[in-house]
Amino acid sequence: VGVITYTLGVAQSDRQAATSYVTPAPSPISETPVPTNAPTSEPQKASSKSTVIENIQAAVQSKNYAAIEGYMVDNVSVLLYATECCGIVSKQKATEQMSYLNNATPPWDFSPSSATAQKLINADPANFTNRIIGIASSGMVVSFNLNAQNKIDKIFISADYKLIAP
Repeated sequence: VGVITYTLGVAQSDRQAATSYVTPAPSPISETPVPTNAPTSEPQKASSKSTVIENIQAAVQSKNYAAIEGYMVDNVSVLLYATECCGIVSKQKATEQMSYLNNATPPWDFSPSSATAQKLINADPANFTNRIIGIASSGMVVSFNLNAQNKIDKIFISADYKLIAP
């Protein structure tokens, strides 16, 4: 009887130890998402404006528009001048619409002080003031607006800048 009681007592204390060991486990598991979410939000911080501008210029010149998708807000305003396209679209759709730029003849001029850029700003300030403006040698033009987080929220494309600023 003493051996049976001792065995039951050990078995009971093992169960309690196992229970006390298992009970705290949910606590760290429930806390785990907090630290893992914190680093994930850090890469979402705004990139420097100069980095974004360089990447936009490189993407347009190389026709690798997917490279700047990460610099876009989730829903981007896209306007193809003199068409019914596009409105507010997903950044994936905005990237697809940028393929319209494939028809441009390089090189691209992204100088904000160029005479053509200044004409566009004066003719259509809503689509060109404080924007990143690219003008292809064929006359095609694109402008990008960056929000306060340096994310692209508006893209404007025209087949020829002379349609806007003759």
